[in-house]
Amino acid sequence: MPLINPKILYSLLISLLAGLSTLAHAAIPDEISVISGTYAGRAYNGSNLDPVVTVLAFDTRGRFAGTYKVDDENGIYEGRLSNLIPEGNRAFSLEWTDQFGEGFVHLEFSTDYSSFSGYWTDIDGDDQFPWNGRRQ
Repeated sequence: MPLINPKILYSLLISLLAGLSTLAHAAIPDEISVISGTYAGRAYNGSNLDPVVTVLAFDTRGRFAGTYKVDDENGIYEGRLSNLIPEGNRAFSLEWTDQFGEGFVHLEFSTDYSSFSGYWTDIDGDDQFPWNGRRQ
């Protein structure tokens, strides 16, 4: 005969996991988590503005995990966004990495967080190129 009823043990385990999930999500301040979403826009790429889909998300541990897809004349390529840094007043800095290199992104969100405008730079940060998006 088991010491603990398996049904009770299962219920306790589910409750514990649900509680941990809630704690993990609570670790992301609202003023940061509000940026989570998918944004369609344009980014300067080569010699013109190309369509870009930017995804800003947090995993269950509260870690930022962003991606982007650029649709240019040679097809679609993907990149990764990391190291999110809140800059205050709805502004954020990130790092971008893709097959062409790496650098930095600065995004400023609208007051309702439905869109952002900003720019990207290469690793040296010498030039600034437009990057924008509207929540989908």
